[in-house]
Parts: sequence; structure tokens; C-alpha cells
Amino acid sequence: MESKNEGFSSIIGFITVAIGLALGIGTLWRFPYVVGENGGAVFIFFYILIILVIGIPLMTAEVTIGFHTQKAAVDAYKKLEPKNSKWHLTGYLHLVAAIIIVAYTAPIYSWILKYIFSSITGTFESMSVNDTVNFFYNLNQNKFEIFIFFILNIALNILVINLGIQDGIERLSKVLIPILFIIMVIIIISTLKLKNSFLGISFMFKPDFSKFSISSLLTCLGQAFFALGLGMLASMVFGSYIKNPKENIFKSCSIICFALILAGILAGLMILPVVFSSGLSVDEGVSLTFITLPVAFNKVSGGKILSTLFYFGFYIAAFTSSVGVMESIVGFFSEKFNIERKKALIISTVLISIIAIISIFSDDAFNFFDILESNYILVISCFLIVIFSSRIWKIEEVIKSANIKNKFIKYWMKFSLKYISPVAILVIFISNFIK
Repeated sequence: MESKNEGFSSIIGFITVAIGLALGIGTLWRFPYVVGENGGAVFIFFYILIILVIGIPLMTAEVTIGFHTQKAAVDAYKKLEPKNSKWHLTGYLHLVAAIIIVAYTAPIYSWILKYIFSSITGTFESMSVNDTVNFFYNLNQNKFEIFIFFILNIALNILVINLGIQDGIERLSKVLIPILFIIMVIIIISTLKLKNSFLGISFMFKPDFSKFSISSLLTCLGQAFFALGLGMLASMVFGSYIKNPKENIFKSCSIICFALILAGILAGLMILPVVFSSGLSVDEGVSLTFITLPVAFNKVSGGKILSTLFYFGFYIAAFTSSVGVMESIVGFFSEKFNIERKKALIISTVLISIIAIISIFSDDAFNFFDILESNYILVISCFLIVIFSSRIWKIEEVIKSANIKNKFIKYWMKFSLKYISPVAILVIFISNFIK
């Protein structure tokens, strides 16, 4: 393997950065709600099963493409594809996926930052649900304020990425990821002491087969794929940053996936008990995080501190994810056009800012990008990775390059990537047209 000028200082660096990438908005925002609404423990069982059977092998394949070639996306495919084929064009799709995901979600980062400051200043104290509804509505209508917070967020991203891979994103992840888990544990311990907190635990963990359906399984598949951050360039680029040619990529990806599962469960234990103990209803996404939770924290002792901790932890999860994706975009441009990282950072920032500004000032654009990215670009991107790694480059080469020695894991990889993953991804894609 060729070596790059800079990479992760160790495999621990890769793992912490990749965990930061996976612990994005989806895990803290959506996971607790969809678990309770789709069968509780039944959903969790299938979620874990999907990540084990499909998620780990697919992440291993994507990382291994970058790891083996020491290239990012387009050049990685070029090095492995058959002569005169056009598989390298898939790399551009990964790039588009990365730019859109980190750009169109700009309003969400702004909301979180606003809520951190509002929690610190006690803005939510004594607010009712109607008050928080109006607060969020007014915030979302104040596009200039959201834009200001976007500038703050993108500036923080630039600051970290400009420091380089080891001194920037790797060092940041090694500090913030442990802090995030500590915050989650503190909030969990505090909320589990509340009256009726067991109702939230029951909502999440009680097996309810009557709530689990084919639609639930599709939700489970979509949640797993989106949470893992597959098909959006970063895993492949981060693979090219791994220096040691003897690293067992499957083992590292397994650790990342188990951390993601743990984070999802901790998110549920952090959010649901406080909501139920406050006698409030559990809503999805925006409503749960930005309308229900501020009121719920108001009703518990030390709610101001817990609220501040929650939104700070939420921002850590979102920020480490956005920095990870943005770093992969910078790495792509730096390698593809053989330019300095600072120039690549400028190009990346401009492209991201254009889409971000459109998404901030147009709710319709935000919804359009959300559907385009989640339902089409990422799904197609993952499908192409599966086909390329299992049938074009060949699964045997993936296994060899990932340094997998265990016979059972070899069989696991082959069966998953050649048969299960393509079918699962096609089912997710087709479901978009029959809902």
C-alpha cells in the first residue's frame, strides 16, 4: 500500500473519529422515538441484528476500499476498477452525498446552538408547551439569526479542520466523544430518579409485537443505514487515513457499530424517562427535541443544568459528525486536485455554504434536500458500494485487504455483501415509491 503524508496517529484515532461521525443527529434525535413507536425491545432486537448482519460488513467494505488503496473515492475506484469501466464515477456520488448532508442540515446545528444559549440563560424556565412551540416557530422564522449561528458553526468546523487530521479532528474526537458519553450518563442517573421514569423505560424496552410491522422493519433498516453514515464519502476517506497495513478493519468497524448501538440506547434512557415523568407526550424529531424536552426539563429539579447539558451533548454529537464529513470533503479535493488542504478547505466551505444558505432561507429546499439525500442519494450510494466490493473488486479481495482471518467472519462478510445487503438496500429504495 502507498502511504499518505498524514493519517491517524493510531487505530484509536480512527475509531473515535468514526464514532463521532456516526453519532450524528439521527441517533439522539430520532432513535428513542422510533423505538417506542415500533415495538420497543422488538425494534431494538432487529436494529442490532441489522447492524450485525448488514451494517458491520458494509462499513468494513467501504472503509477497506480507502484503506487498501490509500486513496479517496474517485481515485480509489480507479485503482480497483476493471480497465475502461466507469465505476470511479461512483466516487463523485459519494462526494455529492457528503456535501448535501453537511450543508442542508445547517439549520439544525443553528437550532441546537440557540438552545444551548437559551438553556444557559434560563429562557425556557416556566415555559409551557405552547410557549416552546411559539419559541421554536419564531426561531425558525428568524432566518437571519439562524444564519448567524450557521456562521458560528461553520467557523468552528473550519478551525478544527485547519489544524490537520491528527491535531484537529482526531484530537477533537478523543476529547469530545468521552465527554458526550459522560454527559449522557449524568442525565440518565438524574432522570431515572424521577417519579414515573419507569414509564419511559417501558415505552422503549417493553416488547410489543402489535406495534412491529413491515413498515417498522423498513424504518429499522433506514435508521441503521442513516445512523452508520454509510455512502457519504467519510468512511472511505477515513480508511485511507489508516497507516498500519496490518489493521483488522472488521474489528475496528465492529467497535464503531457497537458504540452506535450503545449511544442509541443511552439516548433513549436520557430522553424518555424525563418526558414521561413530566406527563408529556412523546413526539417525533423536531417536536420531541425542541418543543417537548425544554418543558420536561422545567419540571424536574436542576432542570436548567440538565437542559444545558443535554443540548451541549446534542451539539457534540452533531458537531463531531459534521466535522467528520467536512474533513472527508476536504480530503477528497486535496487529493483529487493535488492542492493544499487550506485551498481544499476554502472550496469545500464555499460549496457547503451555498447549499446551507438555500436550506436556511427556504423550508421547502430543506425538505427537498432531506428527501433527496435520505431516500435516494445515500441509498443508491450504498448499493453501488455493495455491488462494487462484492462483485467487481470481488469479496475475496475485500476480506484479504481488511486483514480478516477468522473463517466464520469471512463467511459472514461473503453472505452479507453478496446476498443480504443488496436485497435490503433495494427494499429500502423501492419502499420510497410505495409509501
